[in-house]
Amino acid sequence: MKKSMLVLILSLAALYGSAQDTTVKTTTTTTVTHKYVYYPSVNVYFDQATGDYWYQDKDATEWTRTQTLPSTIIVDKTPQFPVESTGTDPWKNNQADIKKYKIKKNGTVKIKTRDN
Repeated sequence: MKKSMLVLILSLAALYGSAQDTTVKTTTTTTVTHKYVYYPSVNVYFDQATGDYWYQDKDATEWTRTQTLPSTIIVDKTPQFPVESTGTDPWKNNQADIKKYKIKKNGTVKIKTRDN
């Protein structure tokens, strides 16, 4: 009798333990796309939301963020293209942008697509 009572208690304990609900918590992160204008002839990005420019001096390894470009960089009449980036560092994809918006010798831009 004691054995069967022990077996019954152990069986109920095992059944109770396996019936516990396991909760899976899912975290959703939202990625915000930021819009910029890219000027390939001068390799400059313009942040439309903040009015900031991102540029890199020829000898510099870091990008500079400013509201006013140096007088040596003129973007008024250069070709411009909208680009989207996740985050606030549009220059992270600069090498890909340079390849995609290649400057021809005559100053025009040839947009590289998958077809060409």
